[in-house]
Amino acid sequence: MENIKIYFGIFGYLFIGVILFLILLGKSSKKIPLKKRYTVNKFIAIIPAHNEENVISNSILSAKKAGFHRVIVILDNCTDDTPIIAQGLGAETIFVNFRSKGRSLAYAIPKIVQKYGEYSFYMIFDADNVIDENYIEHIKPYVESYPVIQTNLYNLNVDGVIPRMYIFMDAIYLRIQKALTLLGLSSIISGYGWGAYGWVFNKHKFDCNSVLEDFEYTVKLPLKVTFVEDATVYDEKPVEFAPSFKQRLRWYRGYFYTVFKENGIVKNLYTIPLIVGAATHILSFLLSLPDPLYVSIPVVVFALHTLIFLLPLNERELKDVKWYDIFLMFFFNTTNLAAILTAMFTYNKTDWVRTPHAYKINV
Repeated sequence: MENIKIYFGIFGYLFIGVILFLILLGKSSKKIPLKKRYTVNKFIAIIPAHNEENVISNSILSAKKAGFHRVIVILDNCTDDTPIIAQGLGAETIFVNFRSKGRSLAYAIPKIVQKYGEYSFYMIFDADNVIDENYIEHIKPYVESYPVIQTNLYNLNVDGVIPRMYIFMDAIYLRIQKALTLLGLSSIISGYGWGAYGWVFNKHKFDCNSVLEDFEYTVKLPLKVTFVEDATVYDEKPVEFAPSFKQRLRWYRGYFYTVFKENGIVKNLYTIPLIVGAATHILSFLLSLPDPLYVSIPVVVFALHTLIFLLPLNERELKDVKWYDIFLMFFFNTTNLAAILTAMFTYNKTDWVRTPHAYKINV
């Protein structure tokens, strides 16, 4: 029995070691190598929107200020003043009626690429995003080196417990994103703040059916996604628990839909191999702990949770969270677990649920 525990321990500790290695690599000052391979004609911002009159000006004005040559808003079944505001601010508009971000993009992207060409670079944003003023200046060297990029993300709002929980979740995710790129692997498209050349969209159609179209496209795309740490997009986080849970449930449903419904997914690193590998390693680690397990497992899990969610935080993130948030994060992650388990059995629900936005700033 002791020998079995030793083997379990080796297997489990290797997994913990890999996670810590990725976090530390992603937190390092190591830079992504750059080598000019492409020439970009224009930078085009594409913003899907459904009833976003409270915040649409944030994204349009910040995109213009960042230096995008064109800003195009895809107006999906809008019944409020979003179209009037978008057109009044000089954005091009495309009207659709899908009630789906993925299907709206699938319809609009080919038309936009046909108009502005294969060697323009198309960035996708959400209606509540605020884009860094020096965004294009920061992404241009990467766009000239890589065909698909995902840029850095951060909270637009940091006041309140729920928004601060997203700081912890995003920190570990973004450090691993950078580490994947440094290791020569593909990062993961994150829904907004990502983009590709027109020829990429022509060759690899954006045809996504899940409510997590960004992850689905990552899995289908045979090209690597390069993470750009130097350019940041800010987005509004839910401030109440119910919208936050619905948003996370949508994410996990989209993930499992992609894993179980799409063809060829079994071979992809980020789908079934990841689930099986992670579950096996975690179980091995827990079974290797000293008896009694009902004491050692809660203690070690809480200690590791604290380490793994504190270690990735950079200086800005540490400044924006409270000292007691790490304890609240432990309980918040129990709701993540509930959302994951629910999503595993309800992934066929592909109805898009809008996350309400209202955080308006002066751009």
